[in-house]
Amino acid sequence: MTHPDTHERVVKLQKDVEEIKEELEDQWHERRASYEQRVRKALEGYDNCAILFLEIDGMLAISEIERNLSQSGRRMPHKTLWAARNRLVSKGLVKKIGVKGKSPIYAKKPWAKALDMDNYVRTKILKSEEKA
Repeated sequence: MTHPDTHERVVKLQKDVEEIKEELEDQWHERRASYEQRVRKALEGYDNCAILFLEIDGMLAISEIERNLSQSGRRMPHKTLWAARNRLVSKGLVKKIGVKGKSPIYAKKPWAKALDMDNYVRTKILKSEEKA
């Protein structure tokens, strides 16, 4: 049997969590330049890392991403893909969130999604690589 005020407590907790999330997102936006610098330092000069970063979506396993890249004509050698994955993890841009089959699934950090770092990578990192 549940306590009579359980529902009210849950609703208050949900509201508190939403307020905390909003405050965090505000802080991310205020420090956007530092997050962009973090992404730039991790990906600039590392095209394979940038390509993998854009493919990571929190649903596809690394093996599926590898297959998709091959099918789209952007094949990345297995060893290179794993080295790129290691760099993304070590630089704090992605985190492991699960496993599909025997292949890990990664997701971008919440700040990367909130600040649309995919667009930043497409327009600033990969575009500048094309000019070089």
